Amino acid sequence: MVIKEEYLDTLSAKDPILKQLISSYPIPTFRKSDNFLHDLIKYIIFQQISTKAGNTIYNRFLEFHSFNKPNSEFKWEEQDWKTIGLSHQKKSYIENLFDKNNLEMINSLSCINDSKEIRNLLISLKGIGPWTIDMFLIFSKHDLNIFPKGDLAVINVIKSLYGVDNMNDIELIAKKWHPYQSIATLYLWESLEDDFPN
Repeated sequence: MVIKEEYLDTLSAKDPILKQLISSYPIPTFRKSDNFLHDLIKYIIFQQISTKAGNTIYNRFLEFHSFNKPNSEFKWEEQDWKTIGLSHQKKSYIENLFDKNNLEMINSLSCINDSKEIRNLLISLKGIGPWTIDMFLIFSKHDLNIFPKGDLAVINVIKSLYGVDNMNDIELIAKKWHPYQSIATLYLWESLEDDFPN
């Protein structure tokens, strides 16, 4: 998916601070997702840890499990997930995604474009909360109007750039970016030079 110049012009006109970011960094790109199960596992791994640690654990997981056979039976031993670097909790979240009914629901998301419906479906999965769903909507479904208010990196960079210190002010700032909150968020991440694997 390509971000159009008109989207950036709209954001720049609404927010001079964001305009500076837009002029300072390359236009972000969205990759086409080829496996929603893969994506959800990635976002679970990245929950509440640094990008560097997330990348390390995620790459170990990819070495362990091939996604060339989507929905294949998933088995691992205790030493496997410990070697990967997963907590017992995240290990159980990932295993839960391979439940037959959960796999069917995840696969059905390719035919659903209503973000509210997707949110209602995903929240039923163990270990999938608002932040993980926001990542899925931004990076996997390419919803252009998601503000991940549970992302501490985004919140902290807004506090720094805009000189605010409470969520009410932060959400008011984010409202200005409608209907392109996701694009604004990508630029905020970019300003941190964080290598989130989108």
